[in-house]
Amino acid sequence: MYFFVSCALLVVFCSVQAQSAGADAICKARNAYLNVDGNCDSYIECRDYHAINKECPDGLHYNADVKWPNYPCGYPADVPCNGRSIMQIAQSTHDCPHQFGFYPSPKNSPTDCGHYLMCADGKANEMYCPTGLAFNAALSRCDWPENVPTCKASEFLGFTCPPAMYDEEGYPVVTNHKYEQNCYAFFMCISGNARLLSCDPGFAFDAISSRCVDEDLVACDNKMTPYSQNVRVA
Repeated sequence: MYFFVSCALLVVFCSVQAQSAGADAICKARNAYLNVDGNCDSYIECRDYHAINKECPDGLHYNADVKWPNYPCGYPADVPCNGRSIMQIAQSTHDCPHQFGFYPSPKNSPTDCGHYLMCADGKANEMYCPTGLAFNAALSRCDWPENVPTCKASEFLGFTCPPAMYDEEGYPVVTNHKYEQNCYAFFMCISGNARLLSCDPGFAFDAISSRCVDEDLVACDNKMTPYSQNVRVA
């Protein structure tokens, strides 16, 4: 009886060893990340030629371009699952569709388009895009208001561009306009769309020349609080 039990245990041990050897055989490099065919958020990590099955946190995707030992998981906006349809089941919470990611906020509205939620470990944190940018739910990131269909850009920015103009070759004519709330910022109009920008440090917007000049040449009441810290630069 002891002989048969020993033989059975030996067979099981050999089977496990064979499976392990087969898994480790895929690790051609000592340390590396490997794809799992068709899978968006799972991957294999090779450490000392040993294969370890791993999975990105819910809401993040495996980035096959990342080299070991850098962290290989990223947000969907940066790591699309092109051709990889297999994903783990979402671990949603009350406010977060996934444990990690950027999602529309209930506070968002067509005239106040900058609100969004940043989810971390299933907890939602209320965030707001940099001044002049709106949250683009399709891209899960802040974007120019003109690219967000649900955002009424003119009302959101408080500015309406003059009718679009084009040169003889059909290229849009870009015009700059004063931003009344701060002399360090201005509106750039292109194809009828307004973008709120800021001058480089040390410069302020001159409404006469419609460009940024040395700030000492511009009469400004709020030079102590440059708007350039909060406005996206082109």
